[in-house]
Amino acid sequence: MNNVNGQLYWARSLLALWDFLEYKVRIGRTHVVMNKIDEPSVLKIMPTSCRSRYFDAGRLHISRRIRKRLGKYEKVPGLMLTLTYDPKKIGKREAWASFSKDTRRFLNAVNQYRKRRGWRRLHYLWVVEVQPRTGYPHVHIFFPKLKWIAPLDIINGNWRQGRSNIESPKKIRVNCAAYISKYLRKMRGWLDLYLALLWSGKCRMYGFSRGFSPKVEKRESEWQRWQLVETENSEQLEKILEEGGYKIEHGYR
Repeated sequence: MNNVNGQLYWARSLLALWDFLEYKVRIGRTHVVMNKIDEPSVLKIMPTSCRSRYFDAGRLHISRRIRKRLGKYEKVPGLMLTLTYDPKKIGKREAWASFSKDTRRFLNAVNQYRKRRGWRRLHYLWVVEVQPRTGYPHVHIFFPKLKWIAPLDIINGNWRQGRSNIESPKKIRVNCAAYISKYLRKMRGWLDLYLALLWSGKCRMYGFSRGFSPKVEKRESEWQRWQLVETENSEQLEKILEEGGYKIEHGYR
């Protein structure tokens, strides 16, 4: 039975990998053509890969956005909690499909425990990483300015998928923006298989608690989406548009 389950895992994983690679190729050749609202003949061409977490340029963009949101959290002391999966309790593909729900369920349960005792709601950010030995996801959760979460039996009782580990607040001092950015950069070293599992499970790579960071005011854009174009030759696309009387503006930060 274990052998059959192992073969099913690899078969499903390979199908997910195939679908993911097709998706990544499609994203890599898709471009958004935008025009300026007050000057419709002025266009900007933006590859969709520059906003996708599955590409280096996209992760750089996400990292910049996070730094804007978390700029005030510099060198914050707090508690670090790591949640790991036990391969005997859950399959690898199931773990990748459910880790964000499992993390949210765990944090909600601990918050309920704290609420019943009149303690303040947990303030946190979390990020997922590939566990080197097993290939399972494991989740790092940072609680800024917190010295105590709950009794260990409550923490372990609400994480039934494996093991939890808490690091002493005396050792932990985190730049929150750099903390998440570090794991985004680490995605460059992830195998496509793990990216595929993340993608097929529709899971986020990181998350914040409500009210963790101040709302960033959205500036009204001077651009609007005009067309979606699939092409492997963006220079040729520019040439065709310019020949049609359009002006191309470069830069898409």
